[in-house]
Amino acid sequence: MATSIALPIIRTRRPSPKLCSLASSSGKTSSSPLSNYDIFLTRDCLAYSKVKPAVNQIETRPCFQRDSLVKFCQKHGVCVTAHTPLGGSVANKEWFGSVSCLDEPVLKGLAEKYKKTVAQVVLRWGIQRNTVVIPKSSKSERLKDNIVVFDFELSEEDMGIIKSIDKEYRTNQPAKFWVINLYA
Repeated sequence: MATSIALPIIRTRRPSPKLCSLASSSGKTSSSPLSNYDIFLTRDCLAYSKVKPAVNQIETRPCFQRDSLVKFCQKHGVCVTAHTPLGGSVANKEWFGSVSCLDEPVLKGLAEKYKKTVAQVVLRWGIQRNTVVIPKSSKSERLKDNIVVFDFELSEEDMGIIKSIDKEYRTNQPAKFWVINLYA
């Protein structure tokens, strides 16, 4: 039976085929994970690795949808896991000046329409676009709310409305420090 192991993420111009398939060739796992790989790194990993990556964990939410990357991964059978699907914590607002998607008026309106919290609408949106969502909260009542997302479905029209609010807006804004465009 295969087990999970963590591999160091090494940022290179091209993902090393050896790194991408190291764990698999040793017989310890049957696939390799990716974390924060853009389209170009994911494409290179698919092209040069002997082992197809199983998952790419990326930052994505209604205000930072990364639709082209999500579609690319899904087209090639790579599961997309959305980390910080709700936009992160208060610390992000303090450190990076980011505004949470939970404050988005469109999402608040949809939450009222469905009689759900904004977080539940956002999580449901992520599920309906076939991504895995992994919300985090330190509050037990929010943890309970976050799991109650399977008793409703957003309409196609509402999914389209959410698609229209993409602002390519990261919660964590590393581009401010690195002075480069990180969107892919």
